[in-house]
Amino acid sequence: MSGAYCFADEIIAATPSLRAFALSLSGNGTTANDLVQETLLKAWAHQASFDPGSNLKAWLFKILRNTYFSQYRNARREFCDDGSIAALVSV
Repeated sequence: MSGAYCFADEIIAATPSLRAFALSLSGNGTTANDLVQETLLKAWAHQASFDPGSNLKAWLFKILRNTYFSQYRNARREFCDDGSIAALVSV
């Protein structure tokens, strides 16, 4: 599509930058890939809330950062019991 805005093309173009950012946050390649995948899924699901005239890359980075911190907070509430099964601690 020449000249037309394509959401899919834009998020694909931003993916390498998202991966670099995710790697800098997590320090782990596997976790970074998971963060990018989760970010792209969330962005795709909520693309109607994105204003095509605004900064898509900044929007994606914010989604990724918020996803990372949410996962980090949730991981702090997990523990392994004697059977090595992760359990959630009630807060």
